[in-house]
Amino acid sequence: MEDIYYLVHTTDDPKCLNWTELRTSKFNMNHQFPGIYFSLITKDNIETESIYSGKYILIFSKNLLHQKNYHINLVDYNGIITEKNTYFPWMLNNFISDHKELCVRKRTTMNEIVFHDNIDMKYCCCVNIRNRIDEDYLLPNMQFENNMLPDMTKIPFFCFPFEYIYTGRNPLPKSSIEWYIAMSKIANIDDTLDTLDTLDTIEKIKEKAEYLYNNRSKQNIKALRYFVTSRLFLNKN
Repeated sequence: MEDIYYLVHTTDDPKCLNWTELRTSKFNMNHQFPGIYFSLITKDNIETESIYSGKYILIFSKNLLHQKNYHINLVDYNGIITEKNTYFPWMLNNFISDHKELCVRKRTTMNEIVFHDNIDMKYCCCVNIRNRIDEDYLLPNMQFENNMLPDMTKIPFFCFPFEYIYTGRNPLPKSSIEWYIAMSKIANIDDTLDTLDTLDTIEKIKEKAEYLYNNRSKQNIKALRYFVTSRLFLNKN
């Protein structure tokens, strides 16, 4: 956590100065993950991270990262959870390490950290304002955290592997069938591995996604942790 400085959320809405919370969007499987989007600022990307456009720059305490209800994408991908781009709360150190390497290879980067529930504005440490939307904005070169304790009661939602809805530039390589099998286990879909194929699995996950979004304790998150941990082990060997 010492390499992490803070989280940034941007908006053009001047009413943000009176907001009591940031709110997630409505559940939708045709556009992007229904969450609250931030840029994660570290000592490695402080001068090169490309943040979302917006006149108002809201800086949030890094204490939020102790919560469990978020995921991180190494590159901006509409919040979609994919095999090789997404990191989970227990993988925060892995993200920091991989992101540092990406910063070395590329001049600019644009990550996204997506929270799955509304966030109290009490976690906001300060609000800065751009004079012009096209001006170069210099991010504060320091850490921000306040006395607000993280909300450890929040349960994450991870069954959103719908990479086919991404329409932006530079689409990533598709996730493997093994990834979708793992996702089907998170969704508690009872199928044998021999009968699963990518399109069939996506459709079955899609049928249960909104239910699991509203009933998050029904997810088998242990299956995801097992898959990710196994892959990390294999990659190291």
